[in-house]
Amino acid sequence: ASTDNKFEPYRPERSSEVRPDRNERPTFEERGPRLGDAAFRAQREAFEAANQALKKLNMHAHGEVLTNLLAAWEKRDPAQLPGAQELGKQVTPAVRSSWVQALASAPGKDATEALLRLEIAAELPTPAEHISARRMLQLQLLTKRNAPAPAETWGEDAAKVLGASFDAGNARRVQNALKALLKR
Repeated sequence: ASTDNKFEPYRPERSSEVRPDRNERPTFEERGPRLGDAAFRAQREAFEAANQALKKLNMHAHGEVLTNLLAAWEKRDPAQLPGAQELGKQVTPAVRSSWVQALASAPGKDATEALLRLEIAAELPTPAEHISARRMLQLQLLTKRNAPAPAETWGEDAAKVLGASFDAGNARRVQNALKALLKR
């Protein structure tokens, strides 16, 4: 061991440690042959194509789940509501059961505020005819100190919307909001 560093005290225990050589690699047979440039590109392109196909399938399945959810709302049939597994990890069983209860009950009061809260939670634009109502709601949300944000209560807001009567215009807004929220 070298003692020419006057700022570092000599430690004999340090020199006794056996360090493996950094340049030591597994033998060629253990790690397999290296891929040529063309083979590497082909492998990477195949991997990317497979990932793209999986994303496409996932998007398709996601669209079907939303379509089934809206169909259940239109027919007020809780049996048509997709399962918790299909809805994804964002929808807890408690939220799904509140959706089932909302669909099972008779169509209730107007849910415009809940729909606006959904759009705020999803960070989506609101149609022009509802912008003033959204601004009013955002001002109300700013004045409520400890009230949960729309991003925290979107499951309950969706239940309120599902509890209201079906409207084709609102259905499109609900679909867009839930599409964004379920992906997170």
